[in-house]
Amino acid sequence: MSPTISSLFAEQVGRTPDAPAVQHPDAGRELTYRELSREADRLAQALVARGLPQCGRVAVCLPQGVDRIAAFLASGKAGAAYVSMDPAQPKARHEFIAEDSRADIVITVKELAEHFPGTPALLVDADRAEIAAMPPEPPPVTRGNEVAVIYYTSGTTGTPKGVLVPHASIAHFLASLRDPALTPTDRMAQVNSPAFDASTFETYGALTSGGCLVILSRDLLTDPAEFGAAVRRHGITAMLLATSVFHEIAARNPAAFAPLRLLVTGGETLDPRRARDVLAAGPGHLLNAYGPTETTTFVTWHEITAVPDDARSIPIGLPLGEVRAYVLDEELRPVPEGELYLAGPCLALGYLDRPELTAAAFVPDPAVPGELMYRTGDHVRRGPGGVLEFVGRTDRQVKLRGYRIELGEIEAQVIAHPDVAGGVVLVEGEGDGRMLVAYVVPARDAAGDLAGRLRAYLGERLPLWMVPVLTVLDRLPLTSSGKIDRAALSEAAGKPDAQAGLAGLAPLESWLAGVWTDLTGIAPKGPDDDFFVIGGHSVLVGRLRARVRAALGTQPPLRDYFTHSRLSEQAAMLRRHDGSRNLDALARALADGRAR
Repeated sequence: MSPTISSLFAEQVGRTPDAPAVQHPDAGRELTYRELSREADRLAQALVARGLPQCGRVAVCLPQGVDRIAAFLASGKAGAAYVSMDPAQPKARHEFIAEDSRADIVITVKELAEHFPGTPALLVDADRAEIAAMPPEPPPVTRGNEVAVIYYTSGTTGTPKGVLVPHASIAHFLASLRDPALTPTDRMAQVNSPAFDASTFETYGALTSGGCLVILSRDLLTDPAEFGAAVRRHGITAMLLATSVFHEIAARNPAAFAPLRLLVTGGETLDPRRARDVLAAGPGHLLNAYGPTETTTFVTWHEITAVPDDARSIPIGLPLGEVRAYVLDEELRPVPEGELYLAGPCLALGYLDRPELTAAAFVPDPAVPGELMYRTGDHVRRGPGGVLEFVGRTDRQVKLRGYRIELGEIEAQVIAHPDVAGGVVLVEGEGDGRMLVAYVVPARDAAGDLAGRLRAYLGERLPLWMVPVLTVLDRLPLTSSGKIDRAALSEAAGKPDAQAGLAGLAPLESWLAGVWTDLTGIAPKGPDDDFFVIGGHSVLVGRLRARVRAALGTQPPLRDYFTHSRLSEQAAMLRRHDGSRNLDALARALADGRAR
């Protein structure tokens, strides 16, 4: 029988029962391997007692913390697959995923229970006494789900699709993590969204190697100075970061990574300059990794030991373990440069209830009859020694700030709004300034602030990282053949007004408006302007928060910047958070040059 997540974890519990398995410094919680296993056992017993069937599905939607890790393990111990969900996503997306996955039960908290009206819920906070009363041993399971976890990715049709990742593929992935390998002395940072399959590496890389999983607030990723201090304070030695986050920290504090023994980055094209800066600071191993969710986290990596001054790219490396990587042309013939296909024990089982999409993406492997290979849609070339180099995409899928996004999914939501007559979504900008932009034409009877209404509408249906900057046009420019002229869209929108007047604002609003303008290149026109409508995105929110902390000495939670995104709301939020000081007086002094 092939190993499962549960069996691999159980073996590690047997080897190091008293070693620390998971720590959450902010919550003051730490569990040994034995304690974490018993916590997961009780949760698994509670799931079965609530009627979870053999080979069932458990939606897990929990905040960062020990409970989330226990819930992942409990699902496997109960013979179920779990559906990994990010609690920060909107209610509509939670409800859709729970229904689409046909989850038998959801593990969540009281605050989020209303997001799952049609799914039975086990609440780790309200039902804690019930869970604690369960036996501290795994429930009897005669047959477990072949699928370990279901990750939902952006869909070309406008509908997210569930990727079925089996235990066998995760076991192969973990076994392939060699040279360098994770060790019992490693302290792995848990900082990625659970909706991002990087959590597979974080969670099971640590818990099957004897290391300790250290849960760090994701807010740290927006402040390079705080991030570096936390890495040192908590003795972090291993980490996986999305490329955009790596770039942001490397640009402002490359020494933050110096204590790490193993640093893996991936998800987008890696900037050689940032890699060079980090190498100079001295982490033990710096690796550029590549892999779609359909092939289990990552399937190639390249250790970066030097970056020549004239380097324009960083390779994505060679296949891990038993992965087969083919570079093929349209006739599926091997070529030096072409589309990348992946095969071997890394493959997912396809898309949940999407047979036509599965058949299109998982195609017969001509080199190994009877097996399949995954068509990545990525254009690559083979360099010296067969090392793979990423060239670009062959379709409208993009990677942005670590997330895989189908532009068609966003467009489908944009044009579904009753006040929108037409629209198009694309990516603009270069490097770390790349952002999603939607150009929309209002319906004939649409009135008022369409951009504001549309952003609120999209925010209820899409994850934050998929909500674009919105520009309203009278019409979409067309080519001579009648198609949308995407190259002319920015010109049709006109140049941003960076000199817009803001007379009459209070000093704090005026100072914030200046910071917004510095970050986005667009000046807000009034107190009701929205940071995200004028060009803000999640990376810029981190920079905004850092600017506020450095200048005003106040640091509200990162989420408050998302929930108070209008200029007047944001200023009021800062005043409430730091009511002991006169922030307006400080902002006036900053504007007058009397303070830093």
